Amino acid sequence: MKILALDASTKVCSVALLDDKEMIYEITAMRKAGHSASLLPIIDKAFNITDWAKKDIDLIVAGCGPGSFTGIRIGVATAKGLAMSIDCKLIGICTLDALAYGVAPSKMPVMPVMDARKNEVFCALYSPDEKDHSPYLNIKPEDISKIIDQDTLFVGDALETYSDVLKETLKAYFHPGPKTLWYPKAASMGLMAVDIPLPNPPYDISPIYIRPSDATLALQKMKSL
Repeated sequence: MKILALDASTKVCSVALLDDKEMIYEITAMRKAGHSASLLPIIDKAFNITDWAKKDIDLIVAGCGPGSFTGIRIGVATAKGLAMSIDCKLIGICTLDALAYGVAPSKMPVMPVMDARKNEVFCALYSPDEKDHSPYLNIKPEDISKIIDQDTLFVGDALETYSDVLKETLKAYFHPGPKTLWYPKAASMGLMAVDIPLPNPPYDISPIYIRPSDATLALQKMKSL
């Protein structure tokens, strides 16, 4: 099964081509412009380098969030459009799940933390084997101390902003992962999708926001006036 995996939920774009569980090509690049200007050229580059044809893809895998609201929408819309154009199946993967998958198995529980803006993070706590996890959460970084009661490995882009807060509140329980593990990888999403039953209907995936976007909140406020 030939797989195209993509993610645009953070400030990097990640694209991978896999043949079942064999990774053929992956590129994860910090975007210089908006995701709308970066994602499709990176996808085209992957196909040009590997000489694969889009029409040969059996499955497209997309990161559905949480993360950047704009990036999630662009990634999901791009994946849906490509899946419909070449008539292939489509699977969505939670970015928190993908971050945890990227470090499993671990010697300790894993907590991916993603920057949610507004002095908040998106997070979830995963077992060392990544098979069990808490609900997806949108909380303040200092409130993570109410959840963690043992040594825990942290990964995700929120470490760039909140490492000091987490170290201060969690003390010895806080173990930050290397920066190479801070962003979800398309290859991880593709590998995860191999073991997921193919969906029906084929093109139906939805963003995972966890909290409403600013635009939704503003609209709700206007309606309440």
